[in-house]
Amino acid sequence: MSDTSSLTSFEEMYNFFLAGITDDMFMEMTREDTEALLEEILMAAIPHFEFPRKNVFDIDLEEKTFTTQLTQEEMMILRQYMISE
Repeated sequence: MSDTSSLTSFEEMYNFFLAGITDDMFMEMTREDTEALLEEILMAAIPHFEFPRKNVFDIDLEEKTFTTQLTQEEMMILRQYMISE
């Protein structure tokens, strides 16, 4: 198993996304439903990222991580696409 401590997890991206929105809908859902919806939104947002410096398209769905450490800027870009989804 590879060292995933330096990779950006989906959970980190979900928390970053949720910190940037004020939608109470997520507070009314179960944790499992919230994570499923957030994963769906994230998967829909990733293809919109044009010309990333790193390969943000390479993800590990089993471990729920990106295969790289995303920068703050990359996370902000993904968050904007997640919001638009």
